[in-house]
Amino acid sequence: MTFPLVIMQFGFSFLETVLWTNVGGLLGIYFFAYISDWLIRWWRHTFRKNKPRKKEKKVFSGKTRRMVRIKQNYGLPGIAFTTPLLLSIPVGTFLAVRYYRTSKWKLPLLIASNLLWSVLYTLFYMFWKDLLFKGA
Repeated sequence: MTFPLVIMQFGFSFLETVLWTNVGGLLGIYFFAYISDWLIRWWRHTFRKNKPRKKEKKVFSGKTRRMVRIKQNYGLPGIAFTTPLLLSIPVGTFLAVRYYRTSKWKLPLLIASNLLWSVLYTLFYMFWKDLLFKGA
């Protein structure tokens, strides 16, 4: 959220600010998508290689229940929409790669969400900063 403020301190225009915040977001999304995919494959190869499969009853904690509820209720669009806002780009990208590995929409949705939030952040900081700092 502070990235547009830093760019605007350099006197960039609205379009330049949106451009640079999206360049950073796109690089982060692609980098963490690649790293997440590699880490997931490495984890499966290393820890599930030669283990015999047993039928064990799964234990659900509050955290896993919450993740299942979010995934079922909001799906990939929910993860993408909350990625720059509530989740960081690394965490949101990891979740999208982990749970929607075969979806062709995971990267386009993450990119669209990054673009949307970049425009909203920049609009907020550029045009409403007088309202925020009025009287300071």
